[in-house]
Amino acid sequence: MDHLYWLDQIQPSQQYLVGDNPFYLSQMAQQGYPVLPGFVLAAPALREFLETYPWEEPLFAELLSSSVHLNVDDTRQLKAIAQHIREQMMAAELPLEWINDLAMAGEQLSSPGLILSPIVTLPKHTPSPVKFSGLVESYVCLCDPEEIALGVLQTWAELFRARSLLYWQRSQIELRSLNLAVLVQPLHSAITSGTLTYTPAHCEIKATWGLPLSIKLGQAIPDWYQIELERGDAIAQSLGNKHLGYDLRWNSTPPDELTAETSLLSPYSCLQPYLVSDEQQQKFSLQPRELEILGAIARNLGSHLNRQFSLEWTLVKAIEQSPEQIYITGVEVGNPLPSLEMTAPVNPPSSPKSVPVKAIEGEEMPQIILGTGAAKGVAVGLVYCITSPTEVLEHIPPGRILIAKEIAPHWLHIVRQAAAVVTESGGMTSHAAILAREFGIPAVVGATGVTQAIATATEICVNGDTGEIFILSAGTVPPNPGRSPHPVASAVSEPHPMPLPESDPVTASFSPPFPTATQVLVNLSHPSSLDRIADTYLDGVGLLRSEMMALEIFQSEDPYQWCDRHKNQEFIHRISEPLKRVAEFFFPRPVFYRSLDLRGYDLPGVRSPGQTNINSNRSAQTLGVHGAFSYLLDPALFDLELETLAKLQQEGLTNLRLIIPFVRTVEEFIFCRNRVQQFKLDRVRDFQLWIMAEVPSALFLIPDYVQAGVQGISIGTNDLTQLLLAADRENQQMSQVFDPRHPAVMRAIHQLIQQAKAAGIPCAICGGAPTHYPETIDTLVRWGIDGISVEPEAIARTHQAIARSEQRILLETARRDSGDCPF
Repeated sequence: MDHLYWLDQIQPSQQYLVGDNPFYLSQMAQQGYPVLPGFVLAAPALREFLETYPWEEPLFAELLSSSVHLNVDDTRQLKAIAQHIREQMMAAELPLEWINDLAMAGEQLSSPGLILSPIVTLPKHTPSPVKFSGLVESYVCLCDPEEIALGVLQTWAELFRARSLLYWQRSQIELRSLNLAVLVQPLHSAITSGTLTYTPAHCEIKATWGLPLSIKLGQAIPDWYQIELERGDAIAQSLGNKHLGYDLRWNSTPPDELTAETSLLSPYSCLQPYLVSDEQQQKFSLQPRELEILGAIARNLGSHLNRQFSLEWTLVKAIEQSPEQIYITGVEVGNPLPSLEMTAPVNPPSSPKSVPVKAIEGEEMPQIILGTGAAKGVAVGLVYCITSPTEVLEHIPPGRILIAKEIAPHWLHIVRQAAAVVTESGGMTSHAAILAREFGIPAVVGATGVTQAIATATEICVNGDTGEIFILSAGTVPPNPGRSPHPVASAVSEPHPMPLPESDPVTASFSPPFPTATQVLVNLSHPSSLDRIADTYLDGVGLLRSEMMALEIFQSEDPYQWCDRHKNQEFIHRISEPLKRVAEFFFPRPVFYRSLDLRGYDLPGVRSPGQTNINSNRSAQTLGVHGAFSYLLDPALFDLELETLAKLQQEGLTNLRLIIPFVRTVEEFIFCRNRVQQFKLDRVRDFQLWIMAEVPSALFLIPDYVQAGVQGISIGTNDLTQLLLAADRENQQMSQVFDPRHPAVMRAIHQLIQQAKAAGIPCAICGGAPTHYPETIDTLVRWGIDGISVEPEAIARTHQAIARSEQRILLETARRDSGDCPF
């Protein structure tokens, strides 16, 4: 077979055929680094297969030779086409000669299992920033000819998922310009594995027992180490929570009770979960000697690259008699790697301290500014610094990294086209953080003084995982007043031989064959986010924030003045469009629309109903006129929202529900209920009227609310936490105090769930707690929460956590009933 390339023999001229990750691994292997061996099925193999296979439909022979124009806005059609393409590919057969060659190559890797990783490469001139993180999935299979052939077809089919087709078209990338290679590596029984991230400031290592799948699925919190590179020892470390590990399933015996979790994950169906012993859970998964080895590798690479990079590694014992060995399984850096011609190869692990350390002459270490990582991912690009809230933002080129003191909600249209966001103020629940997570771009908040330290046109690197901002070059050119036709930033994705949690969980392949008893819902602010969840399993929208869509209509105008100028029908027309898109996308699944909760800082110069003065203080506005009470003072906007919902109901979108925000009293709710009845929304059978349970008074009023007509509650942990703990969630100095896991907050949530159950109404949670602290999900499920609604980036891990928790409860119940329960 002409398309197989062994990992340690790849030449520079073959980089475009095999992809960046295999090429750089090959260069490292040739310089003596302990790279896990393997081979690559080069990109031309897929093209040849599509062109020569006897397809019944001509479409398949042209998949990579035409642009394949699709209407990606028609979600149902897109899913149907993607499913049809993938089903046809999976039903095809590789040429027998290819199967034999792949099997012979697989046998040379001397492992019972293989991992097949798709490697996507674009032409060098492609201007669009590319972030393949989580877009294509790796597959694990046994080293068997039929299994390998099926794995190759599965990996190729990743290119044609609905989310992939949507991404290519949204990024203006033609399929014919894509190269898809397959990296094949052995999968040994791992003792421990994880990642290594190197920056000029420090080196961080994450590690867990077994294969790293438990980290990717959120089933383990890894051990964390910060390494002093000169000595190779840990200067800081924290013990993780590693109760579950993964290993290769060595035979085809029926899965045990633990394997029920794995059955949800077809790419990993031949992996076996196991319970980590209590003794191991209390131990760090890396010993000092192993930290020295990893530190030596990082030190040597870092001294020559002088750039941030990430490695994936695994510690294995391939043969019973062989010593333990650390292997590098993946590598990735932000910009193209310089030549890996080392002054000396890496010494074997037996003498890690002898690895040479030599900084590159003439290159300065970049300046670093620290903040709080609020949205995962890494981006490199040019800055556009917004220094004034009144600055005209219409001509910001797309693809810039936005820097501002804070991000106002009505900036949605510029955040949506940004490469990353950095703010001086705010926390994990700020507008900047919420918008960035929804649009899938990196964000760092709480970076003090960043607007003074970084000027427009400066090149920087933003790490939304660590909260670090690297200044790569000073701004020397004025901001471009025109609209650049292409983004200028390039995103940096994590390596993916075995996906880790830094991958985009929204786009991770996860389609369980059955729903969980606890509903999995999503928080949305704008219909453009539908692109990112096109291929995920959801029970509906638990929170559709109205503010972002409405403020995009109002821009910088006072919404009450908008109504005063009799623009009512224009508002209804313009907000109907995004609402309709979301409702149609999820129909018949429910969409819980939260009516407007405008606060004084949402728009420059906005006044609260019944007020003429402007107060921009955030704490005052949290306690000021907004939510349900504002409807009592001036119901004009609320009435327009109700009229819009009634209009969409008449068009057949009967899956829309309504949540009233920030309800302080029963009287406020009764006023809102009466307005709802005036617009006859409640005459639709499936309509429901809920309230946000975010004001502490709800802890004492649930029975009264239900008697007044409340049909469900959704717990908003952000406001509930700040009001219970008197901690402003927008104040960076209060970040340590603002903790939804605080016993007072958790007890309040428990009480709300119990009261809802006693009253016979559903109770969901839509605040930031489950997104930022997935360890709370098990507790919520055990308490009987009916639904958990999270940000798009947390969908996959939330579904996994719910499934694990429900499975654990079932097992505990079964053991208790059988008398085998040890407690």
